[in-house]
Amino acid sequence: MKDEKTKCQKPEHLKGKPGECSPEQIKKCHGEEAHPCTDEDAR
Repeated sequence: MKDEKTKCQKPEHLKGKPGECSPEQIKKCHGEEAHPCTDEDAR
């Protein structure tokens, strides 16, 4: 199982855990897409 840092697709921008990214940070990293760095999007 991967840890939070290796799961992140943009670790150079990561300031905490991927689940803590703000909507602005997600948009900066991934555009209008869902947030692929967390498992929470599999809802």
